[in-house]
Amino acid sequence: MPYTKEDELVNLLRGQASIMQEVHEILEQEEKQDELVRASIKSCMKHREHAVPGLDGSRVFGIADIRRICIRFRLRFLPSGRFKGAIPQGAITAVRQLEQVAGQPMRSFMIMAPASRFRLCDCDADPLLFVPVGNGQYYLVHRWGREISPFRAALGWPVRNWKHLAVTALAVAAIVAALVPTAWITPEAGASWWGSYRFGMFFCTAMLAGAATTLAWFTSFGQFSTEAWNSKTFN
Repeated sequence: MPYTKEDELVNLLRGQASIMQEVHEILEQEEKQDELVRASIKSCMKHREHAVPGLDGSRVFGIADIRRICIRFRLRFLPSGRFKGAIPQGAITAVRQLEQVAGQPMRSFMIMAPASRFRLCDCDADPLLFVPVGNGQYYLVHRWGREISPFRAALGWPVRNWKHLAVTALAVAAIVAALVPTAWITPEAGASWWGSYRFGMFFCTAMLAGAATTLAWFTSFGQFSTEAWNSKTFN
């Protein structure tokens, strides 16, 4: 029986169907691999180190550098299993690329983020995903969300440690003492802005600011950033 155009079309369609089936199977396999990586990140609660050759040095950070960043921007650095947000596809792709370089699956992940992005125990820059690579070094795999703003660093400055908190309280007291009208603190007519009474006003506002700060800190079970940067608890 002669080979017709109809037979040619049928064979062509069959070939396309076969190609589409292969593409579909490849996509399914890729999706399964993505889900495995995502599950690994979301379930990681232990610290394990990975030997990865040829890493980009600009993306490798020591634990001391990470600690300073966390303290400066009031962030936490915890196992990724405590992270309660969604893991973006870009992070999954970056992990899979790193696994290809390492020749092994990644099993340990750390995330730097505000405390509000973690599931913390009872006793708040956006996320950065790290992989431990040995010798106290961590490789930055992926960052998503917004940039860490200087405004966040400014807000976190007073609670970096007790010295910063004390300086902040004294600065607030000095500003308040400077803004109080002279007529409110001395009965002398025509008294100048500066005088011993102004120093007395600063002393009073400093005592008040110190008492209010201490009360607010202990009633809210505050934690300084030097202590909270790798803490698994709220406070």
